[in-house]
Amino acid sequence: MNIFLDPGHGMSNRKPGIYDPGATVRVGKEDITEAGIVMTWANELRALLMAQGHTVIRSRKDMLDPSPLGDRVEDAHHFKCDVLVSLHCNAANGKANGTETFFRGERNRTLAQRCNDAVVNALGTRNRGVKTESASQHARLAVLDFPRAVLIELGFIDHPGDRALLLDPKKMLQACDALCDAITGTTS
Repeated sequence: MNIFLDPGHGMSNRKPGIYDPGATVRVGKEDITEAGIVMTWANELRALLMAQGHTVIRSRKDMLDPSPLGDRVEDAHHFKCDVLVSLHCNAANGKANGTETFFRGERNRTLAQRCNDAVVNALGTRNRGVKTESASQHARLAVLDFPRAVLIELGFIDHPGDRALLLDPKKMLQACDALCDAITGTTS
């Protein structure tokens, strides 16, 4: 398969040339960013998918890579990708928690369910379910313009329990391994 991985955020559409860290939380003296967490996850997931023989294109390869949001679907088409998976972290009030996955169109519901279940089962997060794009707090999720796409909100960066799971290398590896199978439609 040709798989397009989108570690969310990075360079902004709204303010060209400005880096968008996504949700950010201060823990002690350190700022932990959504863009940083999902970049780490995307790199791990990429390695696992490539080890299975899949071609993986990332929307950005590091924190400095300028890949504006508006280019991501176009890039996935350009590289003839079969699927686009966008990774994100939620943030709310410090009390909300869990994993949820957004999709557009019934043909993507099964993929969304597989991905959501993979993360929930591996991390042990609360299952917030799969939802159509209209249930998102955002009016339109641009990455879902790709015909075969899901956007996974891995957990809440501002919830201490979710954040600990998202930053735990062992849990991340287990979740990425499960996501690898979910994306490719295989089972371990």
